[in-house]
Amino acid sequence: MRLPFTAGVFPLIILLMTGCKPNTTDRINNAASITSTSRLPENPLEMTPMAVSLQPDAKTMSTLYGNGIATKRLRDGADYATGSVLYLVTWKGKADPDWFGARIPDRVTTIERISFDQNGQKSYAFFKGPAWYADTDMKEEERRGIILSIPIATSP
Repeated sequence: MRLPFTAGVFPLIILLMTGCKPNTTDRINNAASITSTSRLPENPLEMTPMAVSLQPDAKTMSTLYGNGIATKRLRDGADYATGSVLYLVTWKGKADPDWFGARIPDRVTTIERISFDQNGQKSYAFFKGPAWYADTDMKEEERRGIILSIPIATSP
């Protein structure tokens, strides 16, 4: 009795099953996360992304995150309401190992926070990593203006 598969097909099937296995190591970019949030009021990476910007000359990339109150601006187009919290998180970029010419986030370098209190006052804080100590040497008014002028993402 003859088997439907010849002896030469079995090694080919085994080779395909083991040879086509994707390399799953390092698929999660742990370096791009915030490892310690103990000095931050909250983890900005758990908030809603509202805008993304790239700075090719500096080889950095930034994402503007907002809490639930701030994201109402995405839907309504109104100004930021009382209780809004914004974070601008900036990463150093690195070459993507899977896509030639592409860049991906490497490590978080700075975190900036703007919050709106009940009187409409805006407070600004600048954190420098990786320990996330507050830094007061920044030009607060200038940075606050830059962050608030970032156009937020819209969808149809």
